[in-house]
Amino acid sequence: MWKNYFKIAWRNLSKNKGFTFINIIGLSVGMAGSILILLWVHHQFSFDRFHSKSDNLYQVWNQTDFNGELQSWNYTPKPMAFALKDNYAEIAGVTRFNFPNPILMEAEEIAISQKATQVDPDFFNMFDLPLISGDPDQVFADPHSVVLTENAAFKQFGRLDVVGETILLDKQVEVVVTGILEDLPSNTEFQFDALVPWELWKKLGMEDEYWGNNSVKTYVELQSGASLAHTNNLIKDITRENSTEDNDVFLYPLSNVHLYSEFKNGVVVGGRIQVVKQFTVLAIFILVIACINFMNLSTARSEKRAKEVGVRKLSGADRGMLIGQFLSESVLLTLFSAVVAFFIFVLVLPVFNQVMDTQLEVPYGYLPFWILFVVFALLTGLLSGSYPAFFLSSFVPAKVLKGYINSPKSSFTLRKGLVVFQFTISVILVAATLIVKSQLDYGLQRDSGYNRDQLVFHELTETLGKSYDSFRNTMMESGAITSISRTMSPLSEGWSNTWAVNWDGKDPDVVHTFDRFSTDSDLVTTAGLKLIKGRDIDIYTYPSDSSALLINQTMADLVGMDDIIGQLLEDNGHQWHVVGVVEDFIIGSPYGKVNPMIIAGPKAWFGMLHFRLNAERSVRDNLARIKEVFGQYNTDYPFDYRFVDQAYAAKFENQQRIARLTMMFSALAILISCLGLLGLAAFMAEQRIKEVGVRRVLGASVQTIILLLTRDFVKLVFVSILLAVPITWYVMEKWLMDFTYRIEIDWKVFMITALVTILIAILTVSSQAIKAALSNPVNSLKNE
Repeated sequence: MWKNYFKIAWRNLSKNKGFTFINIIGLSVGMAGSILILLWVHHQFSFDRFHSKSDNLYQVWNQTDFNGELQSWNYTPKPMAFALKDNYAEIAGVTRFNFPNPILMEAEEIAISQKATQVDPDFFNMFDLPLISGDPDQVFADPHSVVLTENAAFKQFGRLDVVGETILLDKQVEVVVTGILEDLPSNTEFQFDALVPWELWKKLGMEDEYWGNNSVKTYVELQSGASLAHTNNLIKDITRENSTEDNDVFLYPLSNVHLYSEFKNGVVVGGRIQVVKQFTVLAIFILVIACINFMNLSTARSEKRAKEVGVRKLSGADRGMLIGQFLSESVLLTLFSAVVAFFIFVLVLPVFNQVMDTQLEVPYGYLPFWILFVVFALLTGLLSGSYPAFFLSSFVPAKVLKGYINSPKSSFTLRKGLVVFQFTISVILVAATLIVKSQLDYGLQRDSGYNRDQLVFHELTETLGKSYDSFRNTMMESGAITSISRTMSPLSEGWSNTWAVNWDGKDPDVVHTFDRFSTDSDLVTTAGLKLIKGRDIDIYTYPSDSSALLINQTMADLVGMDDIIGQLLEDNGHQWHVVGVVEDFIIGSPYGKVNPMIIAGPKAWFGMLHFRLNAERSVRDNLARIKEVFGQYNTDYPFDYRFVDQAYAAKFENQQRIARLTMMFSALAILISCLGLLGLAAFMAEQRIKEVGVRRVLGASVQTIILLLTRDFVKLVFVSILLAVPITWYVMEKWLMDFTYRIEIDWKVFMITALVTILIAILTVSSQAIKAALSNPVNSLKNE
């Protein structure tokens, strides 16, 4: 029986090539888009869930009350890890993980910068990042050790058999390669080129025991069977027990960190999961729009199939057999579409990876993928063919053989509703994408508070630090720059904050987060900051400026003193005197509020150099001369500079990727909807061809005929727009509430979306209307 169903289905599909082609293209594109998104969604959900001990792995978080609201963060003090392991039997393993930073590695006359971080020995037993060489229990037996990834080993040595080789780290210490890790998967938060033992960092004097310095991430493995709630209750006060800091400590499942890392008042409220949910809904919408095309085109052809249904019923076929016949046609067409969709998916995946900066691969050898793919195709076929099957099989033989189709009015109304639904979703997606883009542009165009043009930063190496005065003089004499400053971090990033700043008259019960920055001299000139009061820090002119302080306008308003210049502020026990006030500038998110900021003098620490290029010379000549100076004072280190404007733009990369992808799939939704509209217009034009012929004979113009055949579809699109506008407004207003610095939704967005959508719909439908209007009425009326 099923063989006969598929045989008849093949004949029907072959007979109606135009209908079949439109359905295959619509379903294929919709399925390919949905598969792409769902593969990305699966990848997001797989982050750090592949570890065999995943159920027992946790990240350590802090939590404290800031002015009546709980604040949570996942950076911890360095001594916390072993305080946990040594004092609580429930904890089986711990490791700290420092932020990976570029470090110069030299071996076999090759000197390159690789991202290295420090971990503890338990790291290799806690996480499934397997070693292809070396013993996980012994790789860090000697503090002077290093473990490389495969890729890092190839870059450094050109081969993998390098266990036992020696590497010089940052011109300071020799380490021996004791292990090679498999290249890291893309679905893990751990991304680095090399690992060194924390004991080495301790020997180099780079570890502190200060519990107020939350600077590393700490991970723990609970004993099998240990209760998370009980353990959290035990460790809650560990910071208070070891310091004067007043905050709670709790363990948070590692498997949740990637998607659920946003807390509000101590409760998880989301994170990246919001984006994942949005794209999951997008995938469903695209697939549903493609299925609606199939339903509409199938029911539009009902008149042509009505007599077939009548004859079959009179010949003894029951409704179940007819439903099986029509569903088999749907499934056959969907399976063929699935094959086409898979090829589209394979072709588009590299582009998708580039847009989203991912490393997704087609899981050819993963059997569950193929099972799910087939199930996905079958379910799509059943979904898209369900309504046409039940609709067509409901025809009454006596009526259809006399030329009547049951309930034509209701069927046409449902078809209208499906078209309206398609275009409502498409308009929502397009309008939402334009609003997202406007918000991104708003942040990108926000005044950062400093001049990013021709401003360059470079790591301040230890070698440069030792000869900095001579280096600074030579740089200024080179003519390639107009000013230079040492700073704590790049201007586009904040590497330090505190809530321990105090001054006379400060309310001890009110807690604020203060951003920290630093400079030795000329920061106002180098960065192009706007000085409001006082002067810039300048250690070379004013030796006492080693403890000087610049503050931003928000900080000055918070302190609230009429004459802030010369006032003393305290930060973690250090006294600083204010010498100037600058306008607020952005070092964090361009969409967030600006925190009060202190910019400390040379008693603070430095990690970066900033210099402004000479605008009267070409950028190429300036960089060439600067490279020569660096080669003179920073021997053997690469000249690894970055422009501040590029680093600032990088803040938007993730949001821009999401916006581009949303725009692509919004356009895809419009395309699929228009394919369905094209098919419906073609069938409606064919259905009304005799009416068109009569109207032409009676003197109707081509323009009148085109308007007649087009206006009904345009009305449906117009209704879609009316429905989409309030929905989009409501949803996007809620989305924008997450931004402190945000746009107001402009009605022009909806006007542009409406005009573009109507224009596309008119162009789509009018192609068939023009074809019908220009047809010879003799051909359609000669049999009458």
